[in-house]
Amino acid sequence: MTRLLIALSGPPLALPSTHRAALRRLAGPGLLVAVGYIDPGNWATDIAGGSDFGYRLLGVVLVSAVLAMGFQILVSRLALATGEDLATLTARHLPAPLARAAWLAGEAAILATALAELIGGAIALRLLFGVPLAAGVASTAIGTLAVMLMARQGARHHERIVTLLLAVVALSFVYLLFVANPDWGQAGLGLARTGAALSDRHGFMIALGILGATLMPHNLYLHSGMLADRARALPVPALDTAMRLARNETIVSLSLAMAINAAIMIVAAASLSGTLQVASLDQAHAAIGATLGAAAALIFAVALYAAGQSSAITGVMAGRILSAGFRRSPSSDIRRVLLTRVAAGVIAIGMLAGSGRSDPDNLLVLSQVILSLALPFALVPMVALSLRRRVMGPRVLRGAWAVVAVAATALIVVLDLYLLADAVA
Repeated sequence: MTRLLIALSGPPLALPSTHRAALRRLAGPGLLVAVGYIDPGNWATDIAGGSDFGYRLLGVVLVSAVLAMGFQILVSRLALATGEDLATLTARHLPAPLARAAWLAGEAAILATALAELIGGAIALRLLFGVPLAAGVASTAIGTLAVMLMARQGARHHERIVTLLLAVVALSFVYLLFVANPDWGQAGLGLARTGAALSDRHGFMIALGILGATLMPHNLYLHSGMLADRARALPVPALDTAMRLARNETIVSLSLAMAINAAIMIVAAASLSGTLQVASLDQAHAAIGATLGAAAALIFAVALYAAGQSSAITGVMAGRILSAGFRRSPSSDIRRVLLTRVAAGVIAIGMLAGSGRSDPDNLLVLSQVILSLALPFALVPMVALSLRRRVMGPRVLRGAWAVVAVAATALIVVLDLYLLADAVA
């Protein structure tokens, strides 16, 4: 796959073997970034959309994925042109108060993601083994720590583990699509009827949730940090090829994530739409078991756990990059696991105990709201830096792509403000 991506990225370069090896090392970060788009928060929004509106919100999944691709390609361009990650560049070039706000928003996004992963894992363990939610939260955190200990040797070990977990999720939904046997003609018609779903207030809010769950701010820091670290050994003549390689890998990896998100919604639309209202992952699991069989319900729960753990790994790695960039003092992965999982676990167990409810899906919704509110603090600096010639040099973003980047960021900010106003009201 790496050689194919390099071949598609331009003519072969006459580079020393060490430089060619550095170019090959650029393949891999895109896959790690992709898993962030299929965490339990995405599952909650995709299932809500499919069960309530059938196939009519599929267009939102596709548009959100395209926006994610564009922003990830832009942050890869920023990292490769400068040799530095988004966090470091933000801390250096933005006023200190704005940089501090961006850092705090990034940490909040990572904590919110950890909350979603713990809740998703706890739900999966309850569905699989009947484990109480509080014990499931603790067990999921311990599982994440065990996975990180297994992968202490470096990023390549993280990539192999994440690839395995991602394969579990992807193959699970290939099976679920097969047994759900969706009406593909109706799915196609649903794409054309997205406007009708968005005109409904509930549908519009679900669409905003899908958008917030897809555009995850900490993934921008992760992608830029991994590419900047791997690209420092590249000579200047290889940078254009490196940018095309990063672009191609981003498109391939996020297309896989988009396909999985679309599959989640399609399975929900085919097996849950028209049944009793599905308001939680527990109800979705029960409804899938009733309509598609016990094997499908089991696979659903296993895939949910794998999705949460794979996303947990990338969240920890993003936190390390965030600390190194903003604080100038990188923290270890194990320390990150302990701090974020303890904090998220205390929040999860406290809120579950305080509410007196056994339904944790409201915490998943909360995590996606936090991600949505944190997103502009990463997008605005990224686009602003990409437009500065003294930062980007000859690879500064200009022309039509600059207009598109600014317009897309402005749209996200406006939608974010709408979501905030609705929450306050």
